[in-house]
Amino acid sequence: MNPVWHQKKLKEYCEAKDIIITAFSPLGAKGTLWGNNEVMDSEILEEIAKKHSKTVAQVCLRWLLEQGVTMAVKSFDKERMKQNLEIFDWSLTKDDHERIDKIKQSRVNNGPVVFIPNFWDGET
Repeated sequence: MNPVWHQKKLKEYCEAKDIIITAFSPLGAKGTLWGNNEVMDSEILEEIAKKHSKTVAQVCLRWLLEQGVTMAVKSFDKERMKQNLEIFDWSLTKDDHERIDKIKQSRVNNGPVVFIPNFWDGET
């Protein structure tokens, strides 16, 4: 789950069953063989980040936080780890959320497709 793969149907199901979602690869795994660059290269997320004087990663993590989702973020870079924690003293605006909602949905993991048809939102 991330701003370019919302998985709304799965999120609704989990919320109804009190299941906590953890977003893996919340930044899209840019530069990996199994991921893609859709999240970090999103022009919309870049514009929102500039507006708030934040990074695209911070916008993505803040969006997940505001969705009520936990996240697993991996970084070995101390500065990026520090930035990842700097998401609690600001909020996305209603306009930001509306713009994120309009981002074309794209599946992050390029590995084998495994899905349960009832949860599949038609996201690619």
